[in-house]
Order: sequence, then structure tokens, then C-alpha cells
Amino acid sequence: MGFWGYLTVGLAVDRALTGCPAEPLGDGWQLWKRPDHPDRPDHAGHPDHPEPDTPEPLTLDTLVHDLATETGAPALVAYVMEGDCALVTGAAPGGTAWTVCLGRPALAHYLAGTGLGLDELFPTPEAAAAHCAAWAEAAGRAADPVELKGVLAAGTAPLTGGAEGLFRELLARLGIGRGRPGPPPPTGEAPTAVRCEPW
Repeated sequence: MGFWGYLTVGLAVDRALTGCPAEPLGDGWQLWKRPDHPDRPDHAGHPDHPEPDTPEPLTLDTLVHDLATETGAPALVAYVMEGDCALVTGAAPGGTAWTVCLGRPALAHYLAGTGLGLDELFPTPEAAAAHCAAWAEAAGRAADPVELKGVLAAGTAPLTGGAEGLFRELLARLGIGRGRPGPPPPTGEAPTAVRCEPW
């Protein structure tokens, strides 16, 4: 099954999240990828390990605010569900956090039977693009709301890298990382830690 876990992006020169290898994205931006349960390679369908619940927005708000405060720059935290869709929360230091979704068709499938619709829980792609564009401006990057809307309205597919591929495309449209994986993290001891726990 696909990846369950966190993709975290922040401006953290010479720093890293404990236990999470850092992927440089350029200009001091880094991406940290952490499975929801590092000792569990596969959640879905395992009788001893039920699938984790979708994190409440407050949890993601806390994570992104903590990182933005510690790094002194805007930050993003994405929670990926089975590689199909993701919740993305962003905030600038001292600012209000917002949450949007990636992979709307897949997320709608997860919500099937709950009686809730995507537009009841998350901004529309157009409104989500406005949040993302404001985040980019706070980060000193240039972003086109029309291009952002296209990414936020798109579905996911294995050939496009699923939710992680869509998240990287979102980063590219935000002016971060150019949508390409950065070089592998250096070997040896990690630099001074910010934190990766408690996730």
C-alpha cells in the first residue's frame, strides 16, 4: 500500500528534524519525510495495525506553527494518506494556519459514507490557491494563483507520483524546489536538531 505520514517543508539552514533525513530543496528550504509509524511499512489491511485516523486540523496547526516559530519562516506540513491524497497546512510565524487538500477525488472517496462533502471541510481549489499564494508571498516567493488552482484541483495517479508527486508540484508552483527531488541527504550525523517528535 501507499505511504502514510508527514512531508514537512521549512527554511532551516544547518538544522534538521530529529530522526528525519533532510532533503535540500534549494535556497535553504528543506523537506523532511517521516512515516506515520516508522516501524510499520504497511498500514492498510494489516489485522494488527488498523489504519491511522486522519489527524485533526489542530494537530497539523500545532506542527506547522511550531516549525514556523522555530525557523522564523513560513512552513508547510502535509499529512499523506496511503499515497493517494493529503492534507496540507501552512502558516507563517505568528500567522493563522490554513488547511487545504490535495487529491480531491481520492479524499472524497475516504469521506464517502460520512455524509460530509469536501467543500464543507476544505476550501475550494480557488480559495485554497489564495491561501497558498499568500504563503508564497510571505516566504518571499512568486506564485500564480491560476497555476496553484490547477494543482489543487487535480487528482492523483501512480504515474505522477501520487500525493507526494502532487505535493512536490505544489511546492514548484510556490517557488520551492522547482518540483524536482533535491540531492540525497549527506551521510553521517544529522545537524543540530529542531525536532521531529511528537508525531
